Amino acid sequence: MSIITRFLRLPRFRIVVFVLLTLALTLGLAIKLPVKVQAQSEPPSLSSLIPEQWEVVPVTDSVDALNREPGGHCNCLLSPEGIPPSLLPPSGIGKTISEYPTFFWYVPKTYAWGIEFMLRNANYQEVYSIKYAFTHYTEEPFDGYEVEIATGTPGIISLTLPGLATYPPLLPPLEIGQKYHWILRIICDPMDPSGDIYIDGAIERVQLNPRDERFLVQATPEERLAFYTKERIWYETVDTLMELRRERPDDQDVTDTWNKLLKSVELDAYTFLSEFS
Repeated sequence: MSIITRFLRLPRFRIVVFVLLTLALTLGLAIKLPVKVQAQSEPPSLSSLIPEQWEVVPVTDSVDALNREPGGHCNCLLSPEGIPPSLLPPSGIGKTISEYPTFFWYVPKTYAWGIEFMLRNANYQEVYSIKYAFTHYTEEPFDGYEVEIATGTPGIISLTLPGLATYPPLLPPLEIGQKYHWILRIICDPMDPSGDIYIDGAIERVQLNPRDERFLVQATPEERLAFYTKERIWYETVDTLMELRRERPDDQDVTDTWNKLLKSVELDAYTFLSEFS
């Protein structure tokens, strides 16, 4: 007996139910499938991950708030815009999840000798410092007038705290929940500190739960960026965006994301920061 013959011999009620169920399943697949395909073909832009305002409530009259404006006379800079403030939220404090995070600064075109970085704990005791000289090249910005320009400027420079595996092992991991104060000194003349330029800020290491730690190990840069911005983890947000900008220098979405990040911390005037050392 064929399948059709058996089907026709079924009671009329069972036939109706069978047909309705078949139609429901078919329509369900027809409706859900295009939605799934559309979701996969249109991933969100990177810039959509950045909040309009990094710190929802502005920080005022806080003992933790730091001045992002640089100090010094800027007498060794060859750039009309001068030196920008710290690349930090308005409070002057950024969160990190790293034991040994990376710091970033923008340094305009300069003939400075070099820089010094200092890190202090919550008691303002110095826990790490390093000083190094810039390499220089000769340039003639004016007719017949030669200047030794710091190589890599203008550009964004970075410094990663050395781990225990480095030599010498100067710094233990940053402690969770403790705020650290850092200072970057741009040394114009090592023999005369009066013209030096100072930039400062703060950093606090926060704890991740084991599930998030496992996720970040396997995550793509885009997934990490989404996580960091959602949790307002500043230093890793900047670090991940720097990674993407090095890998995709011509990607407009990455550039827009960087500019939106600066705007979210009220640094709209510095969206020109596109150079890297």
